Amino acid sequence: MSLDKSLSFFLTGFMGAGKSSVGRCLAELTGLPFADLDDCLVKQQGCTINEIFAAQGEAFFRDLESALLNNLPLPSGGIYATGGGIVLRSANRKRMHELGRIVFLRTDWLTLERRLKLSVERPLVNQQGDLRAVHDLWLSRQPLYLDADIIVDTDQLTATQVAERIIAFEQRDGDLR
Repeated sequence: MSLDKSLSFFLTGFMGAGKSSVGRCLAELTGLPFADLDDCLVKQQGCTINEIFAAQGEAFFRDLESALLNNLPLPSGGIYATGGGIVLRSANRKRMHELGRIVFLRTDWLTLERRLKLSVERPLVNQQGDLRAVHDLWLSRQPLYLDADIIVDTDQLTATQVAERIIAFEQRDGDLR
């Protein structure tokens, strides 16, 4: 399956939506390189995201995330799993649109709740300590996630099936702007 090798795909969605898993599958199916932006930040900073949040706070993390996005090479041509909050800044959404396609992995709250209950590596879940507050966060971000070129409802689909839907959409609709 082929896609334009100069185009980047930014996988967005709430924590637990499967951005990293889908990204790896999409990269495997297309031959495009894959990067998880959270993993890049961890490597760059030499500490975990939990540690960054604890020591420096969320605003500092968001600044790092924006700087990483702004320093991606043009044309970058790759698959990028983003952090769930990258959409909070309109400049980040604008930059992702400039570089390629934003893909929103839309996931039902019940699916996310099941996944998040098992997670210990998500600072916003750890800080909230209560999934009701996380649910409110999920609700507040939904309009921002909709600023996407491609929306895939992921419930009941495997990561490979989601990746295949992204490819099919892109091959069918190609020039979205």
